[in-house]
Amino acid sequence: MYKALLFTASLLVSGVAVANDSACQFDIKFSSLPKVNSQTVNASPTVKVDIKQYLATKVVKGAEIASNVMCQHLTGHAYTGSEQEWAGFIDNGIKGLLRAGVTDVQFTKVGTNDAVYNGELANIEYIFTGDNGGNKQVIHNLALLDKKNNQVITISVSGNEKVSDEIKSEYTQLVNSFSL
Repeated sequence: MYKALLFTASLLVSGVAVANDSACQFDIKFSSLPKVNSQTVNASPTVKVDIKQYLATKVVKGAEIASNVMCQHLTGHAYTGSEQEWAGFIDNGIKGLLRAGVTDVQFTKVGTNDAVYNGELANIEYIFTGDNGGNKQVIHNLALLDKKNNQVITISVSGNEKVSDEIKSEYTQLVNSFSL
């Protein structure tokens, strides 16, 4: 079986995740029951990041597809949405893949006409591809900036390239189910 590469840039009733505590505020519907992890990172004496991760997996055509939704709520500092901030976010994602042993990492920014998300929040939609020890991966991603709640929400769906259509379908379903 091909394993999905879990991409991390970090209440449950029948696959619905409701993150509405003080750290993360949004709703999203998974096609399978996700596992939930959370942690708080002290970035400095005055800044902390509360991270909540929802991870659901399923097997399609012998390949694992992983749906990973992560919320990063910042306290003590505000997200700006600047080009530099977005560039740092993408750079951290690429570095994370490289640290995980993924080679031949490619980044593609999704154009406005091809984007799945059409909501009001500032966002960047992108695709990573790479090779994880012969397991060629496709990772569809959407990062959303919710300035009102000072949080970044990342929706990622990954798996082997042989189930690219199913990955895109799962990603589209997740993005379309997202709401604040």
